[in-house]
Amino acid sequence: MYRVILRRIRASVLKHWPIAALLLLFGGTYAPSMNSYGMLWWDECEYASIGRSIVDGEGFGFLGNPNPLRPPLLPLAGAACMLVSGDRFSDSVLKVASWAFDLLALLCVYGFAAAAFDRTVGIIAAFFLGISPFFWLFAPRFMCEVPFMTFFAAAVWFFHFGAYRHERLFVWSWICLALALMTRYTAVLFLPVLVVSIPVALWLGGPAVRRRFRTREFILSPLAGLVVILPWFIREWVVFGDPLVGMKQAAVQVQGYLPGVSMPRLFYLRQLPFMLSPTTALLFAAGVVWAFWTRERFALQAFLTAAVILAWFSYYRFKDDRLVSSALPFMAVVAAVPLAKLTAGLRSPLRAATLGVLLAGMFFLDFRATRPILKHVYTAGYPSFLEAMDFLRIQASPGALVMGSNFPQIHWYSGLQATGFPGDEKGLRESLRHSQWVVITNFEPGQPSYAGRLTDYFKEWRPTSATAALFQDRRWFTAVVRSDVMLQALAGKSPQP
Repeated sequence: MYRVILRRIRASVLKHWPIAALLLLFGGTYAPSMNSYGMLWWDECEYASIGRSIVDGEGFGFLGNPNPLRPPLLPLAGAACMLVSGDRFSDSVLKVASWAFDLLALLCVYGFAAAAFDRTVGIIAAFFLGISPFFWLFAPRFMCEVPFMTFFAAAVWFFHFGAYRHERLFVWSWICLALALMTRYTAVLFLPVLVVSIPVALWLGGPAVRRRFRTREFILSPLAGLVVILPWFIREWVVFGDPLVGMKQAAVQVQGYLPGVSMPRLFYLRQLPFMLSPTTALLFAAGVVWAFWTRERFALQAFLTAAVILAWFSYYRFKDDRLVSSALPFMAVVAAVPLAKLTAGLRSPLRAATLGVLLAGMFFLDFRATRPILKHVYTAGYPSFLEAMDFLRIQASPGALVMGSNFPQIHWYSGLQATGFPGDEKGLRESLRHSQWVVITNFEPGQPSYAGRLTDYFKEWRPTSATAALFQDRRWFTAVVRSDVMLQALAGKSPQP
């Protein structure tokens, strides 16, 4: 019995050793950069704080309040890492989850591309995704982009194989869609993708596809996804009275962000060479031509999905590379096909050597492009903000309320309760009376205009003072002032810190 199991394990390892080697390569490449950027962004701190709230038994909330907007999968992953490590405050603990999601994304692309074509295409596609500048630079981030692209791609590809191979795979498609929805609400784009994909499948697949679309598995498979996501919808309904409250808030989030900014419709097309790398973008263009020329079904599905994502978000006034990052796995697959086809006529050793040299060259070029950013680019406010939070942890009373524009970062790094500035300066004095400390920065773009001027009330700063201190470096500063001292300053008493 054991010999049979060992033989099967050995056969599986020998069969799939290239992807094992690829995961080791990128796992080792990403690991040293997990502590890049110095500290977490606003969004990362929200996810991290929700995870810590779960570990502390305070429920799925942020700063003591139930959170409707952030889906649960990433905070739960962070909470799991905190529980296993016993550390509730370290960024590095969260990055373990990020690292694992990075490798899962590569494995997902390899598995589906290998199933559709062969293992060579699978390896090249996973490699292209791994070296794409956007993916590489986001690998250290505790954000939802990478896990979302993984589950969303799996949902689309399982549906494709359900249509063309076996109807039972429809069930896995909807399960993956539920996991994608529990990562980002933009997974609702799955429905426009189906609107485009189903007619194409009926056209290219013929009677066999039409038969699978009439099966019980196809009709009932959405229930499998509903079972997975139903606990989250029930939680939303019980807490907020609306099971879709988070989805509704997410639907208007992009439209309302930075109302004075409007970007051109072709923004994302221009960004593709920077997201994919120029060489991969060229291969993607060649792959699109090949897919339409040959009517290859999997490549067409990948292109159509990427096109739906890009077109959908191109109509928004505000644009950001993160919004369309879920198109990258599909583009990586399309880009991998022409390279695999061009080298298919070579003998096995020569083909392996040729691909090895080409991929190594692409790896080196993208490494040179991304490494300086990972080594020398830091989150706005680093390191002076972290020094200010160290000061707060010593000086503030346990459970003190701190007021500041970047309150998610304040809460995560100080462990104290935090709240934002009031939108109107008229409410500032009342807010100061209900807080113990106020944090003023020059790096938070959402900070009210009056907040940055509060430092003008102090002519001299003494970093050793127990009531106020200024921490600064060449670009950023963070001022920390006791609220009662700030109230005296606003009253014209001009206290010295």
